Amino acid sequence: MRELAPRTPFGALCLFVLSAIPCLAQTDSLQATRAGETWVLSTSGPSARIETPAGQSLSFGLPAASEISSFVALDHGWALAGSVQDPGDGGRRRLFLMTGGDTGAPRALAEPAGQSGPERRFPVLLADGGKLAGLAWLEGNDVGSFTVRAAAWTGRRFRAPEAVSQPGPGSQMGLSGAVLGDGSWLLAWSAFDGVDNEIVWSRRLGGQLDGHWLPARPVSTDNAVPDITPAVVATRGGALLAWSRYEEEGYRLRLVRFEGGEWREERAGGPSGSLYPSWTAGADRPQLLYFTALPRGWVAAELDGSGKTVREAAVVAPYAERPAIVGSGENVEMRWPARRKEAAAAWRVTQ
Repeated sequence: MRELAPRTPFGALCLFVLSAIPCLAQTDSLQATRAGETWVLSTSGPSARIETPAGQSLSFGLPAASEISSFVALDHGWALAGSVQDPGDGGRRRLFLMTGGDTGAPRALAEPAGQSGPERRFPVLLADGGKLAGLAWLEGNDVGSFTVRAAAWTGRRFRAPEAVSQPGPGSQMGLSGAVLGDGSWLLAWSAFDGVDNEIVWSRRLGGQLDGHWLPARPVSTDNAVPDITPAVVATRGGALLAWSRYEEEGYRLRLVRFEGGEWREERAGGPSGSLYPSWTAGADRPQLLYFTALPRGWVAAELDGSGKTVREAAVVAPYAERPAIVGSGENVEMRWPARRKEAAAAWRVTQ
């Protein structure tokens, strides 16, 4: 048995031979940006805290043994999504969703109806211009048989689930998604093809309530090494996708641009040992956060519309959990709310 990667800071993702199996930790920070304002979500066990753009702190409870995987900023607040085991339904794992504003207690949203498999996990909220557009998630009998499902939001409830992918020879994990400027939905995930994991994608075209999904297909030419943990963000011209690919010396970040309905200009996006990318901002100034093995720490990178790094800031830190990042003038601050730790670094121009 060969372990493909160590514990991931993004959700304590445990990667085993030829498949990616996430185990979400409750100490990672999730952040969401809307109109230049940032919301930060931190969780610890059954408790959650949100720091609002106005500097307020909202605390509330979560279901026991819950896994939070998505957090978005909306016009008048925020929404989060995760999964929880339901002891009253034969141990079936179902989705749960919450939404709220600057003040007051959050309220629950009903999950999409029609669950067919005993496991629903790792939901991804899709927001369009500050409004909730839909939800995507993984569903199946277990982590080795997940398929990708999605449902559109009508403004009051989720519509019936739509099939995005069919069962494959192994796991389908690491789901990520975004709503593009033309209103289409773009999803990317890591799928085992019988040999290794490849990054695959699908796009939902058409209207909000009458869209259809294109067949899922690989982002890159097939290879014989694992490609894992994709993260997609919408930009003015389309989207950017980051993930990690195994090379001889270890995992290394990859970047590719989506424009005109196709992926273009794939290239290396970080040094050897760069893992677990996530986007903290998009549109005109995409901002990427990723982990580095040597030195152990985190890098924040600001990109232009084509995906080229304009400037970056690196913090050496022993913490495996993903931090929240806040850019301020010439410096960037990284914070680990659950640990009550923070560190700052100066931006360094790379172009």
